[in-house]
Amino acid sequence: MFKYKVLDLFAGGGGFSTGFEMVELDGAGFEILRAVEIDEDACKTLELHLGKEKVIKGDITKTEIKQKIITDCKGKVDVIIGGPPCQTFSLAGPSRSGKAEMREALKNDPRNTLYKHFFELVKAIEPRFVVFENVEGIISKEFDQADELNAKQQVAIEVICDELEGLGYYTYLKDRIVDRYQVLNAADFGVPQQRKRVIIIANKHDRLNSLPQKITEDKPVSIKEVISGLPVVLPQLSTETDLLRFNYIFGEFDKSVGKFIDTINGLKDFYREQNEIQSEEFSALIQYVNEAGKKLKKRKYTKEKALKEFIKGYNEKLKPFVNLYKQDYKTYHTSRVHNFRDVIIFSYMRQGTNSAQFIRKDSPVYDGFLDSLYPYDRTKHLDTYVKHSLEKPSNTILSHMQKDGLKFIHPIQPRTFTPYEAAMIQSFPPGHVFCGERNAQYRQIGNAVPPLLAKSIGEAILSMLVDIDAKIAKKNQGLTTSV
Repeated sequence: MFKYKVLDLFAGGGGFSTGFEMVELDGAGFEILRAVEIDEDACKTLELHLGKEKVIKGDITKTEIKQKIITDCKGKVDVIIGGPPCQTFSLAGPSRSGKAEMREALKNDPRNTLYKHFFELVKAIEPRFVVFENVEGIISKEFDQADELNAKQQVAIEVICDELEGLGYYTYLKDRIVDRYQVLNAADFGVPQQRKRVIIIANKHDRLNSLPQKITEDKPVSIKEVISGLPVVLPQLSTETDLLRFNYIFGEFDKSVGKFIDTINGLKDFYREQNEIQSEEFSALIQYVNEAGKKLKKRKYTKEKALKEFIKGYNEKLKPFVNLYKQDYKTYHTSRVHNFRDVIIFSYMRQGTNSAQFIRKDSPVYDGFLDSLYPYDRTKHLDTYVKHSLEKPSNTILSHMQKDGLKFIHPIQPRTFTPYEAAMIQSFPPGHVFCGERNAQYRQIGNAVPPLLAKSIGEAILSMLVDIDAKIAKKNQGLTTSV
């Protein structure tokens, strides 16, 4: 198979690379010549999948790194792909809602100028195609007058398209000839996730750029289709209790503990055909939870002490159950530790709802008990908890999952998504390995371009490359024949 060569800049955990390597058309495909990344754990992931010789670890703003990329790739690369991190473009997080000093710090974040170095490498290497990916917020972001690329304020996306055209690339789209960029939703390309990204495809052949073909316009892929067969995971519970925040639980002690016990018992029916649910380890856990729950109702000491004893026993019974499958998943399919209050909130929430709904009294899913449990500042944070629905795609998987996963609550199990589930929702192939500890894996997965979205982009480019080269070959053949 003939393979066009690709340079992946800001490669992260390799979502773009993985997608491009899936592409095949008329005996042609793609090969990643080099992948460039600064994060150590992400580099180890890339080395595992691509080979150590193909990974350049370092900061592309450094002259020696930039020169190595140029030396390794100039005259050898057909396509450059990449999404320069631009922190203030994001529609989520502190760039939009944080404290004033945090927003100012983000404004001056050096990562917001990495696109300049992206263009420097494009100029030096001169690939036939360039793919620029970024968050949807880049459409409304304006560059300041002091920016080197322009003398006045302009919308960032237009500046970037102008810059590519200044380097000799054609950015306009086939069937949409007034447009130079696309907003693609990963859910339209077989990814079980609502994730919108801005994509610019540019070429040096003066051709209108093909649009990636949607494959799931009628019914998006649901979470259920990609994670329902995975082993059941239960969270270890923290024994630390904040008395102030736990007062409502202690006030409704039997109700809280009872809901947790019901949730654990419910797994036995919902997942009854799965091996781990039929195991002796799960039976022992269920037996403990039920028997200890009865004793809690007859407690002879304080509620706080009783709860800690219950949690301690639960954690002990949980260990052998977790060990049943833990070794089979190099990308973590284990839960982070949760506190008891959060697990109760997870258990009471309905699928497809969030905390902004259950704390609002005019909402059809308002819940007075959940309202009393909600621990966060309501003037700033309303949708802290989001429980997903099995029958629908996920919300956008974010790298913020490395800090907490409260916006990614599992539809059935009382916990947040594991890294392995997040990777499946991002459309990484089953068994795809991410290196590093759990939080490092969350970061790589959340920052990745979904491979199935990348595959569709790669297919659009490969079809153009194959067509262009076939016409060039035919023309050269005609010239040879005439001579």
